[in-house]
Amino acid sequence: MENATLLLLGHGSSKHPESSSSCRMHAEVMRAGGLFADVHCAFLKEEPFVADALDQIISEHIVIVPDFLAEGYFTRQVIPQLLDLDSLPDTVRYCAPVGTHPMMQELIAQAVEKVAGDWRPEETSLLLVGHGSTKNSRSKQTLLDHAQGLREKGHFADIADVWLEEEPFVTQWQEIVTRDQVIVVPYLLSDGQHGGWDIPEMLGIEKTNAVHGVTHHLGGKDLRVAPALGSSAHFVKAIECIATQDPLNRP
Repeated sequence: MENATLLLLGHGSSKHPESSSSCRMHAEVMRAGGLFADVHCAFLKEEPFVADALDQIISEHIVIVPDFLAEGYFTRQVIPQLLDLDSLPDTVRYCAPVGTHPMMQELIAQAVEKVAGDWRPEETSLLLVGHGSTKNSRSKQTLLDHAQGLREKGHFADIADVWLEEEPFVTQWQEIVTRDQVIVVPYLLSDGQHGGWDIPEMLGIEKTNAVHGVTHHLGGKDLRVAPALGSSAHFVKAIECIATQDPLNRP
C-alpha cells in the first residue's frame, strides 16, 4: 500500500457543503496515518467530481473505496459508470462500500455508549435511521444485516429500523419502538441536511432545540440522539480494513 493511492468517493452536496465533511475528515486522517502514498477524495455532487478523479492521480496502483454506508444504486451503478470501471487495469481496485464492513456494528455500539448515560441497554429501544432508496433494494439490506447482528448480541430491549425514503418512515418511530427510553443512531456519514435537519424534524424535535447532548421528551417517550455514524474518528479503521483486505469488487 505504500506505493498506492487511496481514492475515497463520497456523495457530497451542492446545497449543503457540510454533507461532505465526514468524507474529507476521513481522507485527512488516512493521509496522516501514512498507510498509502497519497489520499484523494472526490464526490458525486460537488468538486472534485468522481468523473474527473482518476485524471488527477499519477500512481499506477489505485485503491478506490466508496465512502458510503450501503451497497446500492450509487456504488453499483452510478460510480462504476462514471469511472468506466470495466476499462480500468487490474492495478486499480474497486472495493466494497465502507458501510458493509462488520465493524459498523461496533461503531453503532460506541455511538450508543456515548449518549446512553444512565440508561441501561436492556431497558432501552435502539432506533437505527437509514436513508433507504427506491432505486435499489440492496440499499436497505446493509443496515438490516447490521441490525440483525446487533440483535443476536442481545444487549437492547429491541432494535428497530426506520428510513428517510422507505417504509417504515422516521415519522412512524413511535409506532415501532417498545420502550419509553429510545436511543437514535443515524446510519449516515455526516450531520448534514438529513442528520442535522430532516431526521430531527421527522422525529418531532423542534428546530430551535439542540439535537445532541440532551434528552427529548416526545409523545411520552424520552429520546437521546447520537451524531451521525460517519462523524466518528474511529470510522477510518473500517476504511483501512476495506481498503487493505477486500478482494476486487467490480459490479
